[in-house]
Amino acid sequence: MMNKIIVTLTICLSLILTGCQGSGGVSSRNVDPALTKSNTAKFFSKSAWQSCAVGAGLGGIGCMLAGGKTGVCLASAAVGCGVLMGANYYLDSKRAEYADTEMRLDVYIQDIQKNTYEVQAVTQTAKAVLDKNLATLKVLNNQIKNDTLNKKQAQKELNQIDANIAYLTDKLQRMKQVENDWILISSQERQSGVNVSKLDQQISQLHKQIAVLGNQINFVTQQRSAVKVS
Repeated sequence: MMNKIIVTLTICLSLILTGCQGSGGVSSRNVDPALTKSNTAKFFSKSAWQSCAVGAGLGGIGCMLAGGKTGVCLASAAVGCGVLMGANYYLDSKRAEYADTEMRLDVYIQDIQKNTYEVQAVTQTAKAVLDKNLATLKVLNNQIKNDTLNKKQAQKELNQIDANIAYLTDKLQRMKQVENDWILISSQERQSGVNVSKLDQQISQLHKQIAVLGNQINFVTQQRSAVKVS
């Protein structure tokens, strides 16, 4: 019993420490407001996860100090953070919360479908911004050819395009990490004898959606690299 308590407290403290680390990531300076101020901005955001981690960690410790059961407190510490808390934390919490395999798989599928929806939402917002960036790059190319380029204005526009690409690339890397976490969860459940075929299908859907965003970013990056303002 004491070992379980120590494990739970360790996880809760880890969550708090994770949340207190520097936010890192890419600066939102110069990024198109459509990306940073939309409802999709919070998706796959490290800062959002940190806030969740602090709240979850404090909640889990409070639960333990109040005499709550270890498994319930462990699950409580993970509520709301989902797989973004990390595969091992998430897996342990769901196993503690759902001993029944089918129920646990249903929760996995609901959560990964939510992640897929979030990727779709980010992709839709990104497409609108990146399409606008492509139009800007086309105009700049024509101005360069016709020798009518305003270099100062062009550099300002290119700076924002570069910022948009960096911002979305950072989001993309976080999405890929979430995908990797799901792959790890599936692998560990499979090793425990669980049939994870339905979960793997959902992981495949998530992968495809992430690839859509990746392709959009790559295309705009290629077009941007062709525009030189000297």
